[in-house]
Amino acid sequence: MSEHPLASGPPELLVVSHSGARAGAPMVTLEFLRWLRRRTTVPFEVLLLHGGAMEAEFQDFGASVVGGGGSRLWMLQHGLSSMGYRRTAGGLANVRLRPALWPYRDVPLVLLNSVGSLPALQFMPAGERKVVLYVHEMEQGFRGTIGPRVWDRLAPRVDHFVTCADAVTEQLLGKGIDPGRITRHHGFIDEPDNEPLRGRYVRRNLGIPPDAPVVGACGRTDWRKAPEVFVRLATVVSRRRPDLDAHFVWLGGPLDGSAGWQLMHDIDMAGLLGRVHLAGELPKPDDIFAMFDVFALTSREDPCPLSMLKTGALGLPIVSFDNGGAVELGPPGREGLPRVVPYLDVEAMATEVIDLLEDEAARKELGSATQDHVLANHLTEVAAPRLFETLARVHPPLGAARPAPVRHADPDPTSRG
Repeated sequence: MSEHPLASGPPELLVVSHSGARAGAPMVTLEFLRWLRRRTTVPFEVLLLHGGAMEAEFQDFGASVVGGGGSRLWMLQHGLSSMGYRRTAGGLANVRLRPALWPYRDVPLVLLNSVGSLPALQFMPAGERKVVLYVHEMEQGFRGTIGPRVWDRLAPRVDHFVTCADAVTEQLLGKGIDPGRITRHHGFIDEPDNEPLRGRYVRRNLGIPPDAPVVGACGRTDWRKAPEVFVRLATVVSRRRPDLDAHFVWLGGPLDGSAGWQLMHDIDMAGLLGRVHLAGELPKPDDIFAMFDVFALTSREDPCPLSMLKTGALGLPIVSFDNGGAVELGPPGREGLPRVVPYLDVEAMATEVIDLLEDEAARKELGSATQDHVLANHLTEVAAPRLFETLARVHPPLGAARPAPVRHADPDPTSRG
């Protein structure tokens, strides 16, 4: 185990991330770890259950990596589970995880980041500890990550739940979790850092004319993020208003598997080659975000997408379906900042996109309001202390390293209890 550079003594906190993939929950974890290092003296340890593209960034904090796609035991475990041999797969999981978790047996507070980290709880040695689960998943995310039996067995062992959106809180209430055990903390980001020259370079490499309007989207090429719906949006906008000469950029991957090939097939068959661009996964997306004129959230399910916060912080207007956490973006008691349309109503979303592309004043007004709200409420320096305060309530000894409170512009009550 490694020690926090600014801390002394045994670790008070173990942070467990389900993976090091370039996705929302691990990115929030990294932001929180950086803030802990900058602003507190809390001794902490970090554990990744699987590796990923950001594994090296986690290892800057001395993270231990249990395994992942490159682990033979994990591959065998996954294969046996897929074939229905769950008892045998569980035995292999025990062989993999229990020794990895043994060194952390005396850590008094565990933060499990995402439902995908919850199974680690069953392999932790018995002991007195507090457990906080930060839930970033909605219903389909639950189903694709853990089964109901795992949830029913392990959820009672969680002392407190943190959710990234009110929509997630409502889901936990529906699962019978006491509201007094739930605190909502939206996701948070560092202030975007974009370089206009790099943005122009990316635009030129994608083949987008300098003055062409750009509609952007971001996410993995999976069912929840729905890149194929984004292609349909591009089809509708291009059919209705070819004079706009709009281009459409999807940032995220993977693109080298069946999902990428299927997307390229749709783009080709729709006659949108050269108009819809798949940028893939990039370690620094801010430059691409900054060249968007409108950001479109076509996700089927997305509780608090960090791409929404990143583009909002850059002053971009956002359009979204009326699902997930996008409808919550805005000051409490006021209508949300994104322009929201009925779920999967691509025609209605196209109308909003066209309106924003045509009306520069409306685009700038909405983008400016979104930027003001995100910078005041969703930057790491503002939001991470709130999460820390929740952890300190669960485990009071953290209070000894509590930083000074950070003021923020909008009232943002985070507790449902």
